Amino acid sequence: MRAFAPVCHQLPGRSLHVEGIQLAVCDRCLGIYVGLLAGVLTIGWGRVLWGRLRDADRYVLLGSLIPLALDWLGPVLGLWPNGPLSRAGTGLLFGVVAASFVADRILSGRRRPDG
Repeated sequence: MRAFAPVCHQLPGRSLHVEGIQLAVCDRCLGIYVGLLAGVLTIGWGRVLWGRLRDADRYVLLGSLIPLALDWLGPVLGLWPNGPLSRAGTGLLFGVVAASFVADRILSGRRRPDG
């Protein structure tokens, strides 16, 4: 728990429990971490996707944050509740997109035009 405390709030009501033991990360962070792994494992698919997107790739990466942000903002503003599946699902989406984006950049050696 201490190792993940700096990067996750670890609220018991927002974390998965396995056989009564709380995981060290919340639902959303768990989704992000699983997504990061999935994004790296599916790099072949990701390279095809990012190759097709070319100039819009950064917008897709930023766009993957929108569902995550809406899932966080809805309950904060009292518009709708969220649950474990929506938190994990939006985290998973962002994690997959972010990992495949970064892995594609590393493998292709592409740099930003301004860098």
